[in-house]
Amino acid sequence: MARPSVPVIALTGYLGAGKTTVLNHLLRAPGARLGVVVNDFGDIGVDTRAVDEPASVAGGCLCCLPDAGALVPALERLTRPRLGLDAVIIEASGIAEPPQLARLIRSLPWRRTRFGGLIDVVDVVNQAATVDTGAAPPARYGAATLVVLTKTDLLDPGGRQAVVERLTARVRA
Repeated sequence: MARPSVPVIALTGYLGAGKTTVLNHLLRAPGARLGVVVNDFGDIGVDTRAVDEPASVAGGCLCCLPDAGALVPALERLTRPRLGLDAVIIEASGIAEPPQLARLIRSLPWRRTRFGGLIDVVDVVNQAATVDTGAAPPARYGAATLVVLTKTDLLDPGGRQAVVERLTARVRA
């Protein structure tokens, strides 16, 4: 019997939004066997003790590359059946464009993987100056399977609920 395809999940967010913090939280989930592909230009803060299989993709932001060529060798290695991974998470560069990254993952050329979703990490303190600067909600919200709001603890407690509700409405729009 053939092993089911391995979901490939993109983890996106603007620089400093909290992607690595979210990733480290996911890696500590009991019983989860995860592979990680890191596509970043700065220090890598992933807790490698919790990673079942790591890989790195250099050479630029994945969503800016002309095809999945740079990603293919890493995913070929991480999706070997003997590893038995539950999922592979790609921690994208802070400059990655979520819609393009989702399209890239969906276009992967073999059956051992499938698109497992896109998690967009949004820093509620800085989102209006970074990713949500226009009148209409950004396309990244529409590309996301899940949007995680971070740094809510840094908001004024009296206005926190209103900010979260406003951002939730923007994401849903």
